[in-house]
Amino acid sequence: MTLPLDIFLKPLARLMIARGVLFSAASRQLKHAYIRGAEDHAGGAVTDSRLSVMTGLQRRDLAKLREERETEDAPPRQVNHLSRLVAKWQADPEMNGAPLPRRGDGPSFDTLARSVRQDVHPKAMLDQLVAAGTVAIRDDDTVELLQPSYQPLPGSSEQLAYLFDNVGDHLAAATENLLADHPPHFERAVHYNQLSEKAVTQLDALYRERQMALLQELNAAAAELQASDPGSCRFRAGGYFYSEEEET
Repeated sequence: MTLPLDIFLKPLARLMIARGVLFSAASRQLKHAYIRGAEDHAGGAVTDSRLSVMTGLQRRDLAKLREERETEDAPPRQVNHLSRLVAKWQADPEMNGAPLPRRGDGPSFDTLARSVRQDVHPKAMLDQLVAAGTVAIRDDDTVELLQPSYQPLPGSSEQLAYLFDNVGDHLAAATENLLADHPPHFERAVHYNQLSEKAVTQLDALYRERQMALLQELNAAAAELQASDPGSCRFRAGGYFYSEEEET
């Protein structure tokens, strides 16, 4: 069976080229991913001979790649403290997304920032949120939340990390659904063609409004459950809306 890999490899290639990542570097990471994928699929450690059969990589290449993996530390999954700050601001019933005094012993931006990160000064967080258009400082020195979520600056390393986390989890969910007897993850989409640009704009606005309302509701529920029923699991839920001009 020929897989239409170009559908999702082409956008990835565009991104890598735009970020100056050469094919040799991307190819090396793909080889490492093939090894990890084969190990996961096999359910544990496997011999080089079996890995070679499963992946098509030469045994001499596998030995070298294993050596590289042992000497390189995998980057830890980053939790964005500014996203946590905005989420907590909205979910905490004492704040509920309302404007906050910049300083003070009670609910304030400074106390909120310190509850998220002790090692980063609140002003540094505030400056970054202002630069991203997430908050604004009023004349009375209160801080107003303008956006329901923190969006990293376009082209920043933070935005790139978000992209990989979101797309990676989406692809992982789709893959597990495809390989499982009973799909464990919710994954649905609506798709239409033969629409006018005005119609697509209208549908896009509807989706943004409803999706944001759902995410805010989910954020509030997750914050409450994190406090009342903590554990070792994580989740990511999101959505996307993509449109383009079709070829005739």
